[in-house]
Parts: sequence; structure tokens; C-alpha cells
Amino acid sequence: MKGILAMWLDEEGILGVIERKDQRFGSSFHPIKKDEKTKEMMIINNLWYTTYTGARHYFRLNTNEYHVSGRMQKVNVVNRELRESS
Repeated sequence: MKGILAMWLDEEGILGVIERKDQRFGSSFHPIKKDEKTKEMMIINNLWYTTYTGARHYFRLNTNEYHVSGRMQKVNVVNRELRESS
């Protein structure tokens, strides 16, 4: 996946948020999770938000199975692989 500007992960490195380049909004934010089989990060349900806070609030909803552990920390995106969810 191209155009990743920034990535934040929870303390376990399983859930997080990425910022990508977007033609319409300048950048978009996506909730991500680590795939247990391939160990790659993937976008959850092709969701996108216009702000980091919007994507971060996704994990606070009681209606989904994803809940972060601890605080999210910004990580280096150079060595991270990310794939589109199908």
C-alpha cells in the first residue's frame, strides 16, 4: 500500500491508525489491525475518516470487537507492510 504518511499502534502492536495521502481531503485516517496469519497490518472493513480522532474513536465504540490496549504511539512506517482488506 502506498502513500502512508504516519502510523500509530497500541502497546501490543496489534491495533492502530494510519494516515494516508488522499486526493480529495489531503489525507485520510484508517483503523488498522495485525493479521494473525500473515503478521501484516490491514485496514479494518475499509473504513476511513478525515481526522485521526475520528479513526481513534472507532476503537472506543462498544459495537465492535476491537479495543486498543493502552495508549497509541507513533511508529516508523518505513519497515511496515500494509495490505488492503478484501
